[in-house]
Amino acid sequence: MTVSSTTVKNSYSGNGSTTEFAYAFKIFADTDLQVIIRSSTGTETTKTLTTHYTVSGAGDASGGNVTFESGHIPASGETVVIRRAVPQTQAIDYIANDPFPAETHEEGLDRATMTIQQMQEALDRSFKVSRTNTITSPEFTDDASTRASKTLGFDSSGDLTTVADFLPTGGDSAMFQYSTTTTDADPGAGYFRLNNATIASATEIYVDDLEYNGTDISAWVQSWDDVSGNDTNRGRIRISKANTLDTWMVFKVSGAVTDASGYTKVTLVHIDSAGTFANDDKCWIAFTASGEDGAIPGYFYKFDTGTSDADPGAGEISFNNGTYASATEIYIDDADANGASTATDVQSWGGSTSTIKGFLHIVDINDSSTYARFKITAAVTDASGYNKITVAHLASNNTFSAADELSVHYTRTGLKGDTGSTGATGSTGSTGSTGASGTNSQLSMTWSSSTSDADPGAGKIAFNHGTLSSVSILYVDDADDASADISGYVQSWDDVSNSTARGIVTITKEGTASTYATFKVSGAVTDASGYTKVPVTHVVSSGSFSNTDGVGVHFSYSGADGTGDMSNVVDDTSPQLGGNLDTNSHNILFDDAHFIADDAGNEQIIFQKTASAVNQLDVTNAATGNDPKISATGDNSNVGITLEAKGTGVVQVTTSMNPTISSTGKSLVFGF
Repeated sequence: MTVSSTTVKNSYSGNGSTTEFAYAFKIFADTDLQVIIRSSTGTETTKTLTTHYTVSGAGDASGGNVTFESGHIPASGETVVIRRAVPQTQAIDYIANDPFPAETHEEGLDRATMTIQQMQEALDRSFKVSRTNTITSPEFTDDASTRASKTLGFDSSGDLTTVADFLPTGGDSAMFQYSTTTTDADPGAGYFRLNNATIASATEIYVDDLEYNGTDISAWVQSWDDVSGNDTNRGRIRISKANTLDTWMVFKVSGAVTDASGYTKVTLVHIDSAGTFANDDKCWIAFTASGEDGAIPGYFYKFDTGTSDADPGAGEISFNNGTYASATEIYIDDADANGASTATDVQSWGGSTSTIKGFLHIVDINDSSTYARFKITAAVTDASGYNKITVAHLASNNTFSAADELSVHYTRTGLKGDTGSTGATGSTGSTGSTGASGTNSQLSMTWSSSTSDADPGAGKIAFNHGTLSSVSILYVDDADDASADISGYVQSWDDVSNSTARGIVTITKEGTASTYATFKVSGAVTDASGYTKVPVTHVVSSGSFSNTDGVGVHFSYSGADGTGDMSNVVDDTSPQLGGNLDTNSHNILFDDAHFIADDAGNEQIIFQKTASAVNQLDVTNAATGNDPKISATGDNSNVGITLEAKGTGVVQVTTSMNPTISSTGKSLVFGF
């Protein structure tokens, strides 16, 4: 056969379900294929025949299939690569004088062609010098340990080599050696050092005027502070160890550099670092300048921490209170920090006829999160060398430090407009919905479901029983929800001497007035450790409380018990009964000639007393079917009844009374 195709590789994307993948070239045996799986992260894994996959179609000119075994099916995101890998050996042996083996000879040619194609596929993936270019030596002789952490490059002849001992960095950079000494002095020719052995704590770097190769780079280093308009970050310094990629340190230049004798001192702030530097390490120092600060909105001032009503100093501004929310005046010098006069402009800041004259926004130029905002509420006062601005605080965050650089920005409000005509009276709005019932509480607390005799916790109240009607002790913390000390108040709940109830305590669930419990304080309270125990008797309750419910606690004192016994109602000229009078086995005593009157005050029955009386009337009521009676009774054996008319009046017995004489013949009986 012939080898008419140059294809030696097929590639597919896995999906987690497809098991069979075709190859479109001839192989002689199942082992003539190499199957590789590439993960989504680039990891390549060569699979094993019969363990991970099987091959069909060996010997077919059009190719065949690779079938993956269960558990090894290419997943989504994985790439399947099938390569021809015919062995680079020659196994054909010709025997002298034998017939010429054409098929065997052709197979040998095919194998040789396939091997060449495989090599070409590998060459196509390689870096090469172009066909019109030349290179004397594409080889380098450094062993693995020598070329570790180095890069490939080209020497002065343009031939391939390893870049010895350093990895150059981009941008403005120069190579130095590191000195572990921290003394403020010339670190030595081609050296640099920090002022602290702990890189993160370094605040200065000392750089020799000469770099590693002896070139004077002092002017370059001394240009690192040229961005004078950005005091806190004039540029970035990155120092990288020459023979490794994972050892470096980064700083920002935070101030002016100093030209010392033979070296330069640079003030800096550590940003980040990695790895460890050793003495004499070759390093690349690269510098990138920052941009200049943008224009300051408003006037440029520096902060003065004084609070006195006085000129804060040239180019400075101060407040009359260290707590910005309490500041009511701002004192601002007649010139800003650049020396420009601001007095006339500042005095116009209070010129608006509106109640609010304008707004001041004062912000730290180097930290926009630190600011204070005020409204101007009165005309500005021209003092000696400074102006006084009456203000009211609106908002602020953090605090300014002495000499902090500030932007002072003023926004004017418009003039007060003319009063407009009165508009027509609007229609009456609809009645709003009834608000929720309040708790009518004196104390805001949180209810605890604990029944233990212990402090229920900060701002909490608890009962000694889970059933409200069985509660006999309240446990009340010494503080309410607002952390106010309420112990003295709660411990006064037993101050009233009242044997029945010293007061009434009602606990109501916040927002749910229908959930409550009312108790009467029935004894002396106990001051425990951090809480008070209040003995109570359940009166009434409704609903139930849940742990951590917000509750209102309302207490009302009872009146104190009265003193002495009640022997008369002399002081009450019109006493009344609220119910029936129970004589409780005692008598009602009348003075002589006093009476029982009707509700109009008319006399009905007058009682006359007789000295040493022993006889009296007995009035007896009767049950249904019987007659009531009036009878004489007393100490004497025989006691009559005398009915006496006044003057010429008579005692009348009407026929309706059915008068009869009793069977004894001794008394008159009236029948009704």
